[in-house]
Amino acid sequence: MFDFLAKRLVKDYKNTDNPDVRLDLISVSSLIGIIMNIILFISKIILGFVSKSTAILNDAFNNLSDSVVSIMALVGSSFSKKPADKDHPFGHGRIEYVVSLLVSIVIIYVGLMLFINSAKSFNDNNPNGLSLLSFIILFAGILIKVYIYRLNAKLYKDLESDLNLGVMLDARNDIISTSAIILGVFLQRFVSFNLDAAMGIVVAFFVIKPGIDLFNETVKYLLGERIDEHIEEKISEILLSGQYIKGMHHLDIHQYGRGQIIGSCHVEVPGNLTVSELHNEIDRIEKIIRKETGVILTLHADPTYCILD
Repeated sequence: MFDFLAKRLVKDYKNTDNPDVRLDLISVSSLIGIIMNIILFISKIILGFVSKSTAILNDAFNNLSDSVVSIMALVGSSFSKKPADKDHPFGHGRIEYVVSLLVSIVIIYVGLMLFINSAKSFNDNNPNGLSLLSFIILFAGILIKVYIYRLNAKLYKDLESDLNLGVMLDARNDIISTSAIILGVFLQRFVSFNLDAAMGIVVAFFVIKPGIDLFNETVKYLLGERIDEHIEEKISEILLSGQYIKGMHHLDIHQYGRGQIIGSCHVEVPGNLTVSELHNEIDRIEKIIRKETGVILTLHADPTYCILD
């Protein structure tokens, strides 16, 4: 389904190195998630009321929160594509991180609500059993979530998007929670306490934990986590391989969204070169760095030595 829609909605959809294509692919995956999660929410909310199952009702609202997560991913990817303007000279790429942070908060909130509701239902009567149709619907929901999980896992790997990571974690939560519900119905006949409520608490744990992990991961980006050391080493290697650069210092790199890495560096060059010679060499090095690392680096020339004739 994803390839079918991507081929028709995204121009040059295989060119994932293009930031706009990357964000368009995230939008397509988010749209698929919205549609599927709304279908699952409607079916499970009906099942939950009919069977009087707290765990199924919790799972239904978890699907509703998943659709909200997908909507936020769609909005985040759309706004991240906005070009640079007067107030945002480096573009709007960090909106992706802001939305990812909001997604993590939504996931944690839903998990806490599931935990509270399940704890309150411990003293309720044991839920009714599920019909064959109910099992078929729940099992179909698991298959749908497996598809969403695998799709977003692949996109997270290919696009390095925390938005896809959030949707992927939500899908994994649903696979675990729905499987726990089915297992709980089979085991309920062998225990005297409300196993449905216990399963609801287990589901809540699997919702909260990845939400916290996503929150911590996103905060690192927003606080300005250091860029990959391998990229810094590659930049240093390219700089020092230049014909005239004998040293470097003050390498500062900033990330404004995926594929939007900007920085500056002071390089030690001869003081007796002509302006034209120095400009040509620095311009050549900057282009090599951008081509091989993706970093838009501006070099500041420090004349620290002279070339002897």
